[in-house]
Amino acid sequence: MPTENPRVNVTLSPSLDSLVSQLAGLERISKASVLRELLETAEPQLRQVVALMVAAKGASATARKAIVSDMEIALRSIEGTSHLAMQVAANHTRDMVSEAEAVRGRRPRRGALAPPAVPAPARRPAARGSRPTVAQRPPLSNRGVK
Repeated sequence: MPTENPRVNVTLSPSLDSLVSQLAGLERISKASVLRELLETAEPQLRQVVALMVAAKGASATARKAIVSDMEIALRSIEGTSHLAMQVAANHTRDMVSEAEAVRGRRPRRGALAPPAVPAPARRPAARGSRPTVAQRPPLSNRGVK
């Protein structure tokens, strides 16, 4: 059955395949969907590159050299900017790995100080046959549980 969208086979390096597999597993989608979303995100930039290459193909040798020089300068600037953006993002986000490792059930991790215990208020024993007060009744979620 022919599909509406064309298909493409892509060979990935083992490290790139591992990254795409991990991302697909975390998002619970297929590897093909991950790659399609990445390419769709990059579509505007791909359009600019194609338009630039078409223009360069019809340009003179001098104009092509100028385009290559300008693109190299732009790429160096973008690489520096993207590195700074990643540093800013890393500085403004919490270290989620250490937070996830700190969560281990209900007990605090070893070596962590437990919060000081607050003594429970003293209760008077209820008289026989008297109805328990609101504070002595079990919470609504526990009523009827034996």
